[in-house]
Amino acid sequence: MSTKKVDERIIEEAKKDFKYLIDRGYRKEYALNVVCNHYRIPKNERIKIIRTVHSEEEIKIIKSKLISIEDLKKLKSKEIEINIDGYNVLIGVEAFLKGRVILCDDGIYRDFEGVYGKYKMSEYTEKSLNLLLKLFKKHNIKPTFYFDAQVSKSGELSKMTKNFMEENNINGDAICTKHCDKTLKEKEVVATSDTIIIKSPKVRYVVDLIKELKVVK
Repeated sequence: MSTKKVDERIIEEAKKDFKYLIDRGYRKEYALNVVCNHYRIPKNERIKIIRTVHSEEEIKIIKSKLISIEDLKKLKSKEIEINIDGYNVLIGVEAFLKGRVILCDDGIYRDFEGVYGKYKMSEYTEKSLNLLLKLFKKHNIKPTFYFDAQVSKSGELSKMTKNFMEENNINGDAICTKHCDKTLKEKEVVATSDTIIIKSPKVRYVVDLIKELKVVK
């Protein structure tokens, strides 16, 4: 894969063209290929466009579901349960710790790491989990992590997450499943930056945990 860097001014022009096309109803994958081929943007740089730019319709839907933990607490009289897109959130928090996240046009912070299926546990795994669990304990949140079983060592990561929750006296769970996205699409409250999950009619509230961490940092 090419590691060629592209002038950010070209990326910004490509974003404008991409947004125009998806607002006109073009499929994202097709629009991305058309725009990136035109501007000769290599594959490693394309993630900056597709994760940052959304159609006006998507922005309206996503922003209508975004909610802060504080506002969520006002709606719920009991302990709040948040269903977490495990790898999506963990990779995002690790990128946050490295200073590599950006606020996208739909109001959600995202990373451009592009390592989902190749994720490997590192020193940042423990740091990220500890940071998240500290946030959950502060707000009396019951977290349920869902890790994609197709990713290597998901079972090991689920077990580590459970152990960390036990050590911190947090009532929660970590589940390794082959149906991560499908399960999350059925939940009322989720933490993810995945647009496909967020747009599910069953998903009512979306918490951006990176935004929450930026507030308390």
